[in-house]
Amino acid sequence: MIDRLPTAVVCDMDGLLVDSERLERRVWQAVARELGVELTDERFGTFVGHGTDVNDRQLRTYYGPTFDIPAFRARCHARMRELVAAEGVPLRPGARAWLDFVASLGIPLALATSSRRALVDERLGDLLPAFAAIVTRDEVARGKPHPDLYLEAATRLRVSPAACLALEDSPTGARAAIAAGIPVVLVPDLVHPDDEVIALAAGIYESLHAVRDAAAEGWGLGARG
Repeated sequence: MIDRLPTAVVCDMDGLLVDSERLERRVWQAVARELGVELTDERFGTFVGHGTDVNDRQLRTYYGPTFDIPAFRARCHARMRELVAAEGVPLRPGARAWLDFVASLGIPLALATSSRRALVDERLGDLLPAFAAIVTRDEVARGKPHPDLYLEAATRLRVSPAACLALEDSPTGARAAIAAGIPVVLVPDLVHPDDEVIALAAGIYESLHAVRDAAAEGWGLGARG
């Protein structure tokens, strides 16, 4: 339940604000087939929310020491660039409305993402000015589920982690926020939370529209259009 006005809001990107994870799954599965291996939806789900270092170790676990990870990644990156150029990366439902709602309250926003900065610039585009701080995987020692991204975001906003609110789509990201001492709201996308994350989350909602409505009510702000 979102029952208090936070000092700051920290959002994930992929799967929460932009619908990039479905595009990535499509690309990764196609490239995996080209390289002679199968990447199931279940296996792809284990990559969601993690950085490149963790995912490379997982690829090695699945496909063995001879699997050419650099070639796999190079093909995936090239294919994603082609796909994004052709189709763009759509926003998740309610993303722009949620960011506008938070901005209308004068609450600072930060981004804490497992992606690299180049992908942030590519995928958020005109939404970038909404964020007072952007923290990417290449700026911290450890990725999610470790708390580093969220702790750095709170530091840059000059607020206590406990006074923030985090928004995530994945259990991995939720665990990172929880480890940082930040209450977290989940809007699940490809991977649904387990019982542990459900018990620890401040709320679970079907869309960012629903988060905005719950926040408006819980923060005593009345309905917002």
